[in-house]
Amino acid sequence: MSLVVSFAGQIGSGKSSVSQSIATEMGWPCAVFSNYLRQIAKEQGKDSNSREILQDLGQTLVKADSREFCRAVLLDGGFSKDANMLVDGVRHVNIQLDIETLVAPASCKLIYLSAGNAERFTRVTHRLDGPRDFERAESHIVESELRDELPAIADVIIDAERDLHTVIAECRLPLRKWLPPSSTLSTTCTHF
Repeated sequence: MSLVVSFAGQIGSGKSSVSQSIATEMGWPCAVFSNYLRQIAKEQGKDSNSREILQDLGQTLVKADSREFCRAVLLDGGFSKDANMLVDGVRHVNIQLDIETLVAPASCKLIYLSAGNAERFTRVTHRLDGPRDFERAESHIVESELRDELPAIADVIIDAERDLHTVIAECRLPLRKWLPPSSTLSTTCTHF
């Protein structure tokens, strides 16, 4: 049976860095919600680098048909029923539940990366429009669900205030438990 692991966390929690690092290390495909939204924004002639546009577009797609949105993101990321995969950027409980339904019979797990406001703000200040993006992201409608409800359904919550290597190492621990015995997981991160 294959394994699909989703990553969730607020802006600046490191979910994209962690999921991409683990995907590279393990050689697994990674479906990324923001990448899919950027493609749609470009097709619609919108600024694909605007976090505001991407958040609003994502919210629109969730409301219109969340399962179809998830299906499109999974396919865009290279999903195959018999292969392991990572999913970056889950922001709603119903999105995680839709992913679980779509990837069945694969085992589906959720890792939530938790970091406080001060740490997350520090991490995003170097980004273009980082402080403004942080403020807007924090006030967006999805943030309360992302902050309050997703941790409640997560299989594991990882303290993401530590350095990237430590957080990745912490994510490897449950992955080892979730993988079928025939699979292997590297103990070192070779791409750093």
